[in-house]
Amino acid sequence: MTASPPPVRPAGDALFGILLLVLEGVLVLIAAFTLGMRGWAASYDPRPAGPPPMDWVPVLAFGAITAGVLLLAWAMLRGGRPWTAGGQFLAAALLGIGTLVFGIQEWAQAHPAPPGPTAPADPPETRCVCRSGGGPCECPGG
Repeated sequence: MTASPPPVRPAGDALFGILLLVLEGVLVLIAAFTLGMRGWAASYDPRPAGPPPMDWVPVLAFGAITAGVLLLAWAMLRGGRPWTAGGQFLAAALLGIGTLVFGIQEWAQAHPAPPGPTAPADPPETRCVCRSGGGPCECPGG
């Protein structure tokens, strides 16, 4: 005879899911603080001219956390904890969006937009010439 899986207890499952979300939130805050201090310390280093190179560390750090949360969500789903798995999948989606935003910001800083075209200076014949101290100005063409 095969052993049946233990019954799902929704209250215990939800509490376990909340506990995991709080622990992951603490992990994300620690990572954000560490990466913020890293950026703050780098602001004191002399920088070469031109755009900075792309910094992959925040993207990889939050990508790794996202992958870990996805793995945990899959394990909870396989373990019969649907509420915990749902919370983990939601957290993974939010972390994935955050990772994508970090990547886009880093790419935009490393690849600034080229300067737009400058307006040509007016040729001298189109400028108004004022010869008197307070009189009317003479403008070509009118």
